[in-house]
Amino acid sequence: MDLIEILLGAIHDPIAYSIIFFIYVILTVLILPIPVEIGLFNPYIHPVLLIFILSLGKGVGSFIAFEIGTRVRDALKKRSIGTPLTKKIVAWCERFVLKYGYYGLFIIMSIPLMLDSITVYLFSLLNPKDDGKIAMTRTWFVLINIAAGAVRGIIILLVAYFFSFRLV
Repeated sequence: MDLIEILLGAIHDPIAYSIIFFIYVILTVLILPIPVEIGLFNPYIHPVLLIFILSLGKGVGSFIAFEIGTRVRDALKKRSIGTPLTKKIVAWCERFVLKYGYYGLFIIMSIPLMLDSITVYLFSLLNPKDDGKIAMTRTWFVLINIAAGAVRGIIILLVAYFFSFRLV
């Protein structure tokens, strides 16, 4: 039995569903290569509450991913691992994060069906220090992910509403 089956099995119990959905969102941000949008379709829970749970789960998951990314980055920088090509790719990605920063993160994380874990780790791992300052702070990183999660949830539910699409 996978996590989606567990989630859908608890669809009639709003409290159990909310807890499982919250854990599912955190795991999706951290390790699962599955979009979280399926959890927004529950006729027994108000959509506003589901979007709140989605946003909160994304915030918790992005906080953990930011900490992991920062620690891994520091370890990689100390060891200076990689070929010249990988170092160029990393430098290009760091420039991308510096150039687009919070706006880029918000736009990418607001796109429905986007894989969260890849984006969150890239932005946290490739968060360069510019003149001794980190390009993105932990607080704003988490807040941007919370806001983007809410926007993503609203987009999905609006599209589902306008196309009369129901999963359950």
